[in-house]
Amino acid sequence: MRSLCNLFFLGLISFVAACTVPLRTGYDRELGEYAPPPSASTNTSAKASTNSDSDANVAESSEMTSWMDVIQPWLNTPYRYGGNTKNGTDCSGYVMQIYKEKTGKQLPHSSRALYKMGKSVNVEDLQTGDLVFFGNHWGVNHVGIYLSNGNFTHASSSDGVAIIPLSTKYWKKRYLGARRLL
Repeated sequence: MRSLCNLFFLGLISFVAACTVPLRTGYDRELGEYAPPPSASTNTSAKASTNSDSDANVAESSEMTSWMDVIQPWLNTPYRYGGNTKNGTDCSGYVMQIYKEKTGKQLPHSSRALYKMGKSVNVEDLQTGDLVFFGNHWGVNHVGIYLSNGNFTHASSSDGVAIIPLSTKYWKKRYLGARRLL
């Protein structure tokens, strides 16, 4: 009987370890509670460039606006594991649909598969449309789309589709890298 219990316990641990998508994200152990949802006033405007070339600022602003035109209808979509519609979506389903609508590119419905695509980008060089990845010691388990001004959009299991700062304590600790697909 003891051997059967040990086998069950090991199977349960293997199952939990194999899960790559957290059921509910946003829990901050340092705070001892779930991180508060981002305020409605989250700045989604284009990042101000230090470059004096005003044409670059206009191009960046119009690029941000074109992404927001696609993202806006998805905001507040509820989280649904395995979903990829406005009735409910998970992080990779959301990214997959936004890219399909914005660029016509077909992407896989997997944050780990997405992490292997494109080219690596340093956090200092992020541009609108770059994919940002998060995870833990088991690897990548979450993906979002970088917007500008330090903000990204994603489908959170606790808040649904939202725009939040990349510097949020919870996500900053879990940031693994970024990829450029365009």
